[in-house]
Formats: sequence, C-alpha cells, structure tokens
Amino acid sequence: MKYLWAIVLLCALSAALVVADDKSQPPPPQIKDPQVRVDVGGSPKDGYYVNADVRKNIWTSDNGRHSFDATAGYGQHLGGPYGNSRPDYRGGGIYTYRW
Repeated sequence: MKYLWAIVLLCALSAALVVADDKSQPPPPQIKDPQVRVDVGGSPKDGYYVNADVRKNIWTSDNGRHSFDATAGYGQHLGGPYGNSRPDYRGGGIYTYRW
C-alpha cells in the first residue's frame, strides 16, 4: 500500500510537469485567409447541388481600416428529374471600411 501512494504521487507530478512544458510553446498561427466554403447536398431522387466559394484578401491599408477582398464561386445542380443545370460562375470584389 505504501508503494501505491508513491506511484500515484509520481504520476501526478510527472503529469503536472508535462502540462507545464506544453504551455511554454506558442500556439500555431491561425490561417484565416483565404476563406473557402463548399456546400454539397440533395438526394438521388431530386438531384444534387454543388456550390463552392472562395474569398481572398488582396489589399489592407497600413492602419487596417480599409481592405479589399476578391471573391469567386461556382454552383451547379446535378441530376434529378430535370437533369443538370448550366454551371454558374461568379466573381467580384468586397471593399470593407472598419469604423
């Protein structure tokens, strides 16, 4: 019984040291750009839809209040009682001003 408490204490101490060691490393940087969104859904009876959009920051001012993003997208309905639709391609830009 004496050794059991010693082993439990040793395990707890080593676990505390491992947790303390993990905090010393900085977290990995988060990638926010480009933003990609893909939607797929439907059923065999009604057909499927596919939609994909991308948004990428092109320019940001030095103070961060002004920015311009480019956008592009694709969409199409596949199958179902009416067959495939023509593909929908789109593109554009988004200007943002932060107060």
